Amino acid sequence: MEHPFGTLALGLCVLAIALVVLTGLLGPSAAQPPLPGGPSWLPPYHFEARPAAGLATGLLLTAALMGAIGLALALRALGRGWAPDPGRLTLGGAVAALAVVCVPPMGSADHLVYAAYGRLAATGGDPYRDTAATLVREGDPVGVAVEAPWTDVPSVYGPVATAEQWLAARIGGTSVHTIVLVLTLLGAAAFVLTGLLLQRAAGPDRIARARVAILWSLNPLLLFVAVGAGHLDAFALVFAVGALLAVRRSPVLAGVLVGLACAAKISLGLYVLALAWGLRGRPRALAAMIGSALVVGIATYLPVGFGAFDQMRENTKLVSLAVPLRLVLKPLESAVGHDTARSLIGLLGWLLAALVVWLLARTAARARPAAMAHVLRDSAAAAALLSLAWLLTTPYSLPWYDVAAWAPLVLLAPSALDGLLLARSTLLVCAYVPGRVIPLPDAVDTLQRTLRGTVGPWAGAAILVAAVLVSRRAGGLPEAGSQTPAGFENPSRPRSPRSPGVPRS
Repeated sequence: MEHPFGTLALGLCVLAIALVVLTGLLGPSAAQPPLPGGPSWLPPYHFEARPAAGLATGLLLTAALMGAIGLALALRALGRGWAPDPGRLTLGGAVAALAVVCVPPMGSADHLVYAAYGRLAATGGDPYRDTAATLVREGDPVGVAVEAPWTDVPSVYGPVATAEQWLAARIGGTSVHTIVLVLTLLGAAAFVLTGLLLQRAAGPDRIARARVAILWSLNPLLLFVAVGAGHLDAFALVFAVGALLAVRRSPVLAGVLVGLACAAKISLGLYVLALAWGLRGRPRALAAMIGSALVVGIATYLPVGFGAFDQMRENTKLVSLAVPLRLVLKPLESAVGHDTARSLIGLLGWLLAALVVWLLARTAARARPAAMAHVLRDSAAAAALLSLAWLLTTPYSLPWYDVAAWAPLVLLAPSALDGLLLARSTLLVCAYVPGRVIPLPDAVDTLQRTLRGTVGPWAGAAILVAAVLVSRRAGGLPEAGSQTPAGFENPSRPRSPRSPGVPRS
């Protein structure tokens, strides 16, 4: 079914992705750090236009806003029965991911420190104790390429992430260019595979699968921050999404996969809670899932030692700029001192997250797709709710963290959760461009500081208020055994006995 909003939505998403690729092609800028090394015939490719900071920032802001409007229109069109071909959309998403990988990463310099951690591991160092500065002292070009503020920071990532970085460094040697290429290719492959897994989980319903393709595979915001920026979140998340699909048939496999996800990025431990919720009526399966996850966690962390948690503990004291809790940080520090305030604000974040979960539980329950097997349905709804609540309330959050909530959310029926996450992702992406920690022209610096330090916290607080309003509109709890609205079919067409909305095992 054609829909004017749908056609416009796809056009805006494609244009947003094209702007990201164009910005990358222009070459090193305030958004794109140089990639020393070679060979030059391998991607990523770029010209030496070296755009001004204002131009690079403007292009990426335009891409983010254009993509967000496109996604909003797509959500509206899908809710009115628009049913584009999910196969073509998914293929288009794979092509877009490849195009984004063919230009250098932008939006931060994190990929450079990933390369350094891999180089440390490949040359006998310890990325949980040593830093890029260690490589600099040895004259290693991979360490020299790392930018502030990461030159003296050990790895905060788990051993599975370190293994990925080690592999890239073994292939790339002293070439930052090649190491980063391997990392971004692995991330893009994981992103595309996640989309295929989500398609399988969505089942045969055409609109449900189109929702997955647009909100995941063709999502310009995710293609920019999860693929184009070279972050490892997409690589870690594919294991968690695999666990969601495996939980119904093999809780042991689900535990192994979610254990690997947590051993890449510890915040994905929220998926363990989500899987546990899905298995809450099956105690043996629940024990098997948790047991296998623990075995994987112990087996992966033992070789590197529990010093791998040291930097994670340090990071619990951080508070990023564009989060609501930033608004209370200074008053809290004035009242109880720096260290106590940092400890209290972390606790406050978890209390707020629990409150948001409680407020939005009804909305998430009603968004569970009726056609999906109940274990997957409940696990996906719990993963979306827990991840979204954490993103909205955690003291330290960055735009690429949002992939953890988008993946399970795209499996649910349309709901107010879509708008909350889209608003959060758009806000954070805009707040963190151009991305590099380098001196900027006054106008760009002022814009960045305003978006990140003023607009970000207050807009984040407004999204929390919106979550409260959503909970009030949700009304009472759904009746026991009731199913959610169809959501994926044309609401004007009654469901037939053969409709894919009929529950199946």
